[in-house]
Amino acid sequence: MSVAVIVDSSSGIVGEIADKYNVRVVPLHVMWDGKQYADGVEITPAEFYPRLKASDTWPTTDASVQGELYEMCEELKGKVEGVVVIMLSPNTPSGGYQSALAAKDMVEGIPIEVVDSQYTTAALGVIATAAGQAAMAGGNLEEVVKATKDVIPKMNVFLNPGSISYFLHTGRVAKSEVGSKEDSYIISIIGGKFTPIENYPTREEARHRLRELMKEKARKDTPLHVGVVQSAIREEAEEFQKWIESQYNCAELWIQEAPPVAAIHVSPESLGVAFYNE
Repeated sequence: MSVAVIVDSSSGIVGEIADKYNVRVVPLHVMWDGKQYADGVEITPAEFYPRLKASDTWPTTDASVQGELYEMCEELKGKVEGVVVIMLSPNTPSGGYQSALAAKDMVEGIPIEVVDSQYTTAALGVIATAAGQAAMAGGNLEEVVKATKDVIPKMNVFLNPGSISYFLHTGRVAKSEVGSKEDSYIISIIGGKFTPIENYPTREEARHRLRELMKEKARKDTPLHVGVVQSAIREEAEEFQKWIESQYNCAELWIQEAPPVAAIHVSPESLGVAFYNE
């Protein structure tokens, strides 16, 4: 029997990517006008921004997945030798990690390990694919957990949001951390928290800086694992992907659409990248 890998939906791992790396996805939730939606299932990225533009209300997120994880793990009993659950950082204002620990305590008869990824969005996705690859290679529970944790300190993540105003609106970035809302910011994830690290007068300059940061941080002497995140700018993301392919020996390179639970914060026309070298 193999090891199952589960990741939360803020990772953006869906469809072909999830299938390729044999990763299961547990949906977080979007709360909107008194109704709860399973992220990526009952509300999709294509539906999210048009509705937000027309809405008089702002959605919130709920990362509690205790019930869903319990059901997933119960269904896996007898089919796998263990389960690795990889969650968005508990340093984000969410209860996802704690609810995963609670689900672990509820399930009997199958070993479950919950890993704090220290990240979210594409970085979490790339960490999950590393776990999936280790499991597909026949790794046992301990080996898959080790492969997952080994990637975390190697991770680099940089995001240029279409507008900093969404981060400010949701409180993921404090007003004291930014200057002009008209500037274009580079955001990283430090200690599990979205953190502005640089700002530029124009988006064009910030997008150029994304490439420069990759040149500074990514090596060419070992294979590179890369996830690109975008929101409503697929064509630009594909151009970025082609540039990365031309520069690096990519063992893994995929594009994800920011899922609704992330889109609430990142805004339309956002572009980001997460990567690590082997």
